[in-house]
Amino acid sequence: MDSTDSPVSTDEREPVFVGYGTYRPRLDDKGRLTIPAKFRAPLENGLVICNWFTNALSVFPEDEFNALVKKIRPTANRSARHMAFYRILVSGADVQQLDKQGRISIPSGQRGYAGLDKDCVVNGLGERLEVWDATAWDRYNEENLPAFSEMEGASLGIEF
Repeated sequence: MDSTDSPVSTDEREPVFVGYGTYRPRLDDKGRLTIPAKFRAPLENGLVICNWFTNALSVFPEDEFNALVKKIRPTANRSARHMAFYRILVSGADVQQLDKQGRISIPSGQRGYAGLDKDCVVNGLGERLEVWDATAWDRYNEENLPAFSEMEGASLGIEF
């Protein structure tokens, strides 16, 4: 930061970029998943695996997950539903480090939630990764491709 830059508050900070793309690694017999090499650098200082929407898992750099929790913590008191979301997200989160081979260990409860057996899909979604069962991802992708193809940029608020 040079002398003309002002410090960025934690609410305005840029998210850590993890990457984009889709890869198809396999779980080994011990429930370990190799994170594709292009996604590893932002995860080297710690990561958090948590249950996510549509029965997938998300992998965040630890700082990103902490920032997310900080944002949603105040919403937990709005309703029983908000509190349930907060409890499930945070209580199911698992803090880890990549091992020397770039693997993470997916806890059995998370494997069950996401239906992970052997064949997985890891999607880079910018600030986080999603981990899907390969069959579930293929089904989701097939079901949603028509909507993607029919979307107009204007409906998303962007111009192409």
